[in-house]
Amino acid sequence: MSVRIETIGNATLYLGDCRDILPTLPKVDAVITDPPYSANTHKMAKTNKGPGRGGKGTGVKLVTFPPLTDADFCFLMEACLELANGWVVATCDYRHSALFYQHQRFVRLGAWVKPNPMPQISGDRPAQGFESVLILHSGGRTKKWNRGGGSGVWTFPVEGGEVPTQKPIGLLAAFVSDFTALGETVADPCMGSGTTGVAALAQGRKFIGCEIDPARFDIACRRIEDAQRQGRLIA
Repeated sequence: MSVRIETIGNATLYLGDCRDILPTLPKVDAVITDPPYSANTHKMAKTNKGPGRGGKGTGVKLVTFPPLTDADFCFLMEACLELANGWVVATCDYRHSALFYQHQRFVRLGAWVKPNPMPQISGDRPAQGFESVLILHSGGRTKKWNRGGGSGVWTFPVEGGEVPTQKPIGLLAAFVSDFTALGETVADPCMGSGTTGVAALAQGRKFIGCEIDPARFDIACRRIEDAQRQGRLIA
């Protein structure tokens, strides 16, 4: 698969498979990413839409892109640790995060708490109210983050987006603010619609993103161009 590269101000975006692209990139200061989850989580991720018994929604499949196997996830996190001089922060399936509890680069398991989670369609158990935030550090420099003794808990409501499972801009902006400094470079190997890039550029960071899906890549290019333009207008 050929790789398409777009340079937009302080952002460099790659359309292609991140497994091939990451080894070719220069070191970055941090990786902040939202990779695909496990097959089971993808199967269970549904919207509360569609006719069902008693007028209740049966759920419409929310995730249409491929999941990551355990081996895929481990490969990706190892590649991210190789790329980053410091932090690797990933919102991920709790099953995947558990694979790294004993890893030498594991630092903390955080949580993105959702005040408005998707209702549990079956009604036979509580809805999932949070997602895991896997926090690793490559050891390339001293561990330091910007919230002192603060907890690894981030509370942001789920928001609609241009693609399914798009993370709230406030959540990604908090990650950028907490784990990086002005002028540093943030990478996202699974950038989707580019939310990490938008958050990074808005806070004076540089950005490198990879996306394998052409439609999502085009959305990311547009959103990041808009973010750069907003920055220039403010300046």
